[in-house]
Amino acid sequence: MRIPRTLAWIMIGLTLLTAGILRQFHDGTPGSPYVSGTVGSLLFAAIFFLLLVSAREWQIGAVGGRGGKGIRLGSLTPLLLILLVEKWASLTLYDPIFYSLAPPVASQAEYDAWYKVLGGVLLILLCVLLGAFSRPAGARTWDRSRPSRFPAAAVATLAVVAATYGLLWMLSLALGGGLHLAWPPPQPLLIWILVGQALLAFGEEVYYRGLVLSELKRLSPRLGIRKPGLRRWFALVAMATLFSLEHIAPGLPRQEILRQLVFAFALGLLFGLIAIVTHNLHYAAGIHAWINWQLLGTAPGLVNDSGVAVLPPGAYIGVGLILAFLAAMVLARLRPGAPQVHEQQ
Repeated sequence: MRIPRTLAWIMIGLTLLTAGILRQFHDGTPGSPYVSGTVGSLLFAAIFFLLLVSAREWQIGAVGGRGGKGIRLGSLTPLLLILLVEKWASLTLYDPIFYSLAPPVASQAEYDAWYKVLGGVLLILLCVLLGAFSRPAGARTWDRSRPSRFPAAAVATLAVVAATYGLLWMLSLALGGGLHLAWPPPQPLLIWILVGQALLAFGEEVYYRGLVLSELKRLSPRLGIRKPGLRRWFALVAMATLFSLEHIAPGLPRQEILRQLVFAFALGLLFGLIAIVTHNLHYAAGIHAWINWQLLGTAPGLVNDSGVAVLPPGAYIGVGLILAFLAAMVLARLRPGAPQVHEQQ
């Protein structure tokens, strides 16, 4: 079954928008009164339809679609399933799994810490399953996240973090301040908060900068985008838009929501560029986790002689992101096949 390219663009745009904002409005979406909420929602109905289309494509063979008019509907289903199945699983399955596996908790803080840990693990496992919907996107994602890439990513991440603190400390000296590095006060949940945010950061990098970015890039020629540079930027912008929509917090003033959107979009774009340049999702995940720790106040910071923090998280994040991108250029040069960095990925 072929559909016009215009309709394909509309379907992708609507699915990206739905996947981006569904988490905030899922509780208000209608469901079936005859079956459980897990399989009785409109979201599951859409997934079931896409699975039927995919099964038909697998039955008849190739999903090519560059010849003839329009685009095969089956060519769109891997991307649409990657977007919607993740939302369905996280919205309907995570809570039951958490309640069945998590130890008894005594406070909301403990609940949140354990939920982040389990959420990160489940997202990583889910990405393994989602990779089956698109073998090319799955293969590229696993190549960029294989364990052999971790040591270089760890060294680069530590270098960026150390350089960030060093530059800000030297700037404080030049301005006459006497700042020193202080670690967050010990607390029972600190290790779980750090681990949970690290797992979530890695899971999000595998999902957004791995599967989603790769599948958008793979699909772009069928949508009529021929130039390699435009294909890459289409994938980056679409992925960053999804990432930013996912990270808004409803109920805040409009200006605050707009700031969140701009920040998350820029962050998604930068992490996407880092993933493309370095072929290393571990590195993007390391910087991502450190940013999360900064925003939560669980990362080291510079304080004055009275022990008061004098720099906002944005100062560390801004300097760190600049250094992270510069380090990505170096990491790309050092990886095997470095001359290919300048080719369109």
